Amino acid sequence: MVATAVLAAGCGGPEMETPDAASPTSVAVTTSVPASATATTTIPVSTATTAEAAPTPTTTAAAAELPTTTTTVAPAETVEVIDPVGVGDSFYPGLGNPGYDVQHYEISLDVDPATNTIEASAAIVALAAEDLASFNLDLSGLEVHSVTVDGAHAAFSRSGHELSVQPADSLVAGSQFEVEVHYSGMPEPIMDPGVPFSEMGWLQRGGVIYTLGEPSGSMTWFPSNNHPTDKATYQIEITVPEGTTAASNGLLVAETADDGEATYTWRMDDPMASYLAAVYIGDFERIDHGPLHAGGPRLRDYVPRNAPAETVQALSVTPSVIAFLEERLGPYPFDAYGTIVMPFMLGLALENQTLSIHGPATIGPGIIAHEAAHQWLGNSVSPDDWSEIWLNEGFATYLHLMFEAEHYGADFDRTMADIHAWLTADGMGPPKGIEIRELFGPSIYFRGAATLHALRLHIGDNTFYEILRTHHNRSAGGTTNTEEFLGIVEEFAGPDAVDLLERWLYDQSVPPLPPAA
Repeated sequence: MVATAVLAAGCGGPEMETPDAASPTSVAVTTSVPASATATTTIPVSTATTAEAAPTPTTTAAAAELPTTTTTVAPAETVEVIDPVGVGDSFYPGLGNPGYDVQHYEISLDVDPATNTIEASAAIVALAAEDLASFNLDLSGLEVHSVTVDGAHAAFSRSGHELSVQPADSLVAGSQFEVEVHYSGMPEPIMDPGVPFSEMGWLQRGGVIYTLGEPSGSMTWFPSNNHPTDKATYQIEITVPEGTTAASNGLLVAETADDGEATYTWRMDDPMASYLAAVYIGDFERIDHGPLHAGGPRLRDYVPRNAPAETVQALSVTPSVIAFLEERLGPYPFDAYGTIVMPFMLGLALENQTLSIHGPATIGPGIIAHEAAHQWLGNSVSPDDWSEIWLNEGFATYLHLMFEAEHYGADFDRTMADIHAWLTADGMGPPKGIEIRELFGPSIYFRGAATLHALRLHIGDNTFYEILRTHHNRSAGGTTNTEEFLGIVEEFAGPDAVDLLERWLYDQSVPPLPPAA
């Protein structure tokens, strides 16, 4: 994610004045509040407080967007559930559920955009990791009509965002089972304590429906094991009024029209974390660019119909971005990539797998590169705990700053020296040991990026990129953590490189940048 977080405090910040598209520049902060703010439900996934603004560094990143202001309402009355514990994430202990491993989601959504309501079903194929008399799914709001397990009626109860399911017969460890949930209603966004700048989940605005899942929002529109440690493949089928476009993750494998309705079927055949699942519905035009190269990903974008030429032109940088990242990280990990641009200021950009969401103010080269870099580092390889978020944002920030400098012909080492000076003057704390309110704070992005720059200076380009490629390849389709990354660094660069990284990751004071190797 980079809500203009690449420039402002946290992952989202006040709207920035748009810099000259021809060259990198600093930006000036402005403030305003959108008229479209809506009431949301606060999901108590953590008790931490929200973030406060922090100073803005001078960088060459693209202009920021306007954050959404929200009003919270009390959560629904709760009832007893079988297992409210979750998988024990450091920041979100109530998210995710133990006892099973999801293999595949098949989600069917019949959407009425005029009323923002859905009739839906989710068929979930999973493996039981232990004997299960019951299990939980994460689902916030919506009305559940029925639940079956392997075709047989199952008892269920609701409490907060937990849907507790009791099959007619207990599940045996190692067995595969299928749970099908039928549900409906108006999906309601939530307030996530790690994302104080925007409501999250299923959102409707300006005639468009879109989803923002990171970290907890996906449970507002489908039942899931809502944690990155349980990835799965997906099929998402979206039925909308004919003439409306519906986009999602992966490849569009079918598009049919009947009796005034259109159905779009999307398949994501590579493992995907639930927070990266996406639905976009509105008056969009698809722009196909074909494959980047033989065997490469299919590139396609979605823009508002009759979008200005400047929007389409801004997206033309994507092939150069993917080529730049493939040279450094290895082959693109999925079948397709592209950007969908909202027809309004969004407040953030988010790397939903294979189709990142942007507003019109985050389609500069740097932010496009940031969300594309996440396809390798964040999507293909995800953190096994949300406290490890620097492995997403620090890496994507470093690569986007690098691409941006190359794109504009800027001095990258000077850019990083300026960032280091700002981090030092501000006393920016380390990217490890953060609190939930700092989940998308500037330390994660900028000290995380400077940490990688220090490593690169210390060991040189060849070893640095070998480490990045190994980091991706060993965990592709799964998750990782800082300890595993440090193990790779020690393997390729030795204990001195690990000592350097640990100072950058854990010391309160900002270390000096080492001389170039």
